[in-house]
Amino acid sequence: MGKQVNKRFNRHQKRPYHNDNRKPFHNRRRDGGGSSGHGKRDGFVKRDRQNYTVRVSLKEDQVGITEYVSEGKGFTGVLKSRFSDFHVNEIDLNDKVLQLDNLEIPEAKEELLSPEELEKAKESLKDVISEEVWNQIKDLANAKYDHNARNDDSQIHVDVTELDKDKRTDVHKIIKKLYEGKLVSSTVGGENLGKEEEKKFIRVMKPKGRDRNRWTFPEEYVHFLVHKENLDTSEVAVGIANKLNLRPSQVNYCGTKDKRAKTTQKFCIKKRTPRQIVGAIKQMYGVKIGNFEFHKEVLKLGQLKGNRFRIALRHLDGERENIENSLQGIKEKGFINYFGLQRFGNSATVPTYEVGVALLRADYKLACELILKPRENDMHFLKNIREKWWKDRDSKAAADMFRTDRFIEKKLLDGLAQYGENDYASALRKIPRNMLLLYPHAFQSLIFNEMASRRIKEFGLKLMVGDLVYRNKDDLDEDIEIAEMGQEEEVAANEENSEETTPDNEKSEETKPDNEKTEAENENGNGNSNANSNESIFKRKVKALDEEDIKSGNYSIYDVVLPLPGHDITYPNNEIASWYEETLAKYELSSEKLKHNVKTFSMAGAYRKLLIKPSEMSWQFCSYATPEETLILSDFEKLVGKTLDDLKGKGGENKYEALVLDFCLPTAAYATMLLRELLKSDTSASHQSALESAAMKEVNKDTPSEENKGEKRSADEALGDDEENGNNSEVPTKVAKLAEEDQAGV
Repeated sequence: MGKQVNKRFNRHQKRPYHNDNRKPFHNRRRDGGGSSGHGKRDGFVKRDRQNYTVRVSLKEDQVGITEYVSEGKGFTGVLKSRFSDFHVNEIDLNDKVLQLDNLEIPEAKEELLSPEELEKAKESLKDVISEEVWNQIKDLANAKYDHNARNDDSQIHVDVTELDKDKRTDVHKIIKKLYEGKLVSSTVGGENLGKEEEKKFIRVMKPKGRDRNRWTFPEEYVHFLVHKENLDTSEVAVGIANKLNLRPSQVNYCGTKDKRAKTTQKFCIKKRTPRQIVGAIKQMYGVKIGNFEFHKEVLKLGQLKGNRFRIALRHLDGERENIENSLQGIKEKGFINYFGLQRFGNSATVPTYEVGVALLRADYKLACELILKPRENDMHFLKNIREKWWKDRDSKAAADMFRTDRFIEKKLLDGLAQYGENDYASALRKIPRNMLLLYPHAFQSLIFNEMASRRIKEFGLKLMVGDLVYRNKDDLDEDIEIAEMGQEEEVAANEENSEETTPDNEKSEETKPDNEKTEAENENGNGNSNANSNESIFKRKVKALDEEDIKSGNYSIYDVVLPLPGHDITYPNNEIASWYEETLAKYELSSEKLKHNVKTFSMAGAYRKLLIKPSEMSWQFCSYATPEETLILSDFEKLVGKTLDDLKGKGGENKYEALVLDFCLPTAAYATMLLRELLKSDTSASHQSALESAAMKEVNKDTPSEENKGEKRSADEALGDDEENGNNSEVPTKVAKLAEEDQAGV
């Protein structure tokens, strides 16, 4: 039998994660470097970097990203030329930057009671449990588990009818302490044991199933660090879950991190030993875990302060003085806190916000058609499925073309096949709620971007009467921002036409901070923005500045927040409020209409900082000899004692220059928006690919082709999963001009 076209790699097979692995087998070819398939650091396929086609996707100005905080020329630098140029480390709630520095696997330690402690425990229960019963319990604990034994033979029933609830609880605690992992106990009524109904018994028995594995670690939740390279957080979580027979929702983490990067973040799993967890990632290339800890509490989404970034910009083209001035400007003035392009999906044909508008207007037919509409940039098989449905409107036939049910399109097609081709509202319910919310949230993000741009353009960085700020500055730690997962952590917005790794009714990759209120949770207002006793807590989170506030000097432009539109939100007490209503009206919407009849689509609103300043920002210029040279050490490389000198290529003259940035951002900010402000150009993947392609033309003039290999970006790989046909850079540099020429020829 020949090879099956479009057959996917096993999820746990080494190196299955390159985008080209989604293509049919007959379209793949081995790396020309003579590897056996695993020799190249970034996967199977080597491409001719001079023949890229720039993919058409959203431009920044199409989603309201138009302004800059500071004036300046900007300069040219290529972002994510290699995924090792982008490093992210979570910052926990104690302001500690999480770094993988310990690979030890803790082993269980049994804590046995001393004879004195055992006698004391028995003495406290002597009126309830006789010595004879204690011996029976001991014999049961030491007995070998017998699958064929009758229930009655493997249980002991202790009459506790005379004990109150607190005393019964004490009995359970002592049995657990004496025989944890060997025995379990529960309180049952006599009717459940074939005895007098009015009596109560504590049933002591051998644990069943997984409970037979005695848990002797300090606490039941295992926290550990995951260091991954060129992988999605969701891929790692699903891979671990599959190996440990868990649901993806049982693998907890604070938020998703970039795929095309080297990242370190904390995970949490309940009652799986460190050795089991380590075993689960053995076949996952590019994943290391360590720094195991044990806690009483589960790790919650958004339970972090922010992220530390270390980023290398290669192929620098600009005057050193100008670059230094731009860097100092970012450090002092920050950048506009835009939602990045990845928020709006990877399609210029159907941005996610357009689907959101249709849902908010209850036009479910249009919403379904937009989700299933054929578009550029689709994977080949998905393009065929969309085109078939668009032409035939046979949902079952189109759904049957999928080999997995993990795609949003598959779920929607199944819904249409199940409920009828015209029952669009019911069909949409087949999509998990967290995924559906991507679309209206994208619309809110669009409005925020447009309002932020207009606010900066018309009024600059000065405070205005009526600007909104948090009443309590502690609320800055509770940024109520919809679906914000932090810097470059957008996943689901770009999974609207890719695999959806979360089953229905489970946590999605569209993660949000635990302290972030959902739209439904915020629906306790009456739509009146006037402060009164009936006003919702959500509205009272902010206040409008007056003249006295501004004169006091207690507030700055960096305290100002702008709303994401909703029915339970306070708008600025100035002309900006009218901007919101005017913009909503363009889409035949209003704040009142955002209180949707369908609870899922009822948008209460949220607040988001207008400007962000990075903290602990530093930078350095460095020279390198080959395009493949590593410029930043990863956590794992540091752990095993590597140095940058160890990772250099063939050496030679240092003829290229790079800028290495180091900074921290809160969870609500996008690193790409900081880089946009710095470079004064867009940072989308297609534009960066064009810049890199142009730079590589210069490199190849005097560099052998063998050096132009490794982990460089392919044309269809995303930069933080956002892509754009970006040619709006006005930086008058040689590389930028070459890039524009390349794009003009597409």
